[in-house]
Amino acid sequence: MFKRILVPLDGSRLSARALPYAAEIGQHFRGAVILIRVVPFSPIDPIGTYTLPEVLQTIEKSAHDKDRKNLASARRYLKRKLKRIISKGIKGSQYAILGTPAQSIIDFSRSADVDLIIMTTHNKRGLKRALLGSVSDEVVRESGIPVLTIPP
Repeated sequence: MFKRILVPLDGSRLSARALPYAAEIGQHFRGAVILIRVVPFSPIDPIGTYTLPEVLQTIEKSAHDKDRKNLASARRYLKRKLKRIISKGIKGSQYAILGTPAQSIIDFSRSADVDLIIMTTHNKRGLKRALLGSVSDEVVRESGIPVLTIPP
């Protein structure tokens, strides 16, 4: 039933709480657990409205360098988490990608033919939720596949 289980992680302890659920379901259904970490693009903030091309190139290069470092860090994090999954005899893989979290998770789940997404919620409420949105809410609404959400 659940042969490809996607677990989005953001590097927090809270998001890692989804891993035992994924491992249990992966073992039960003999499925593969796919870990993903979406790294948001580093902002490119020009200084003022009339930025010289040379300055803009330096700012862009700095942002791209930061993106590369953040992706490398995300891969190391995922590798550590994946080792624990694999040690239980469960097949698994990992992916670190640049993008916007909710949309990247949804796009990846479709392209990887995922059967189930397991993720934690941060339980944002009120104005904070309205302004920042909720990644898990958007994934539940837009993914078109079952999503198991783990409360904090």
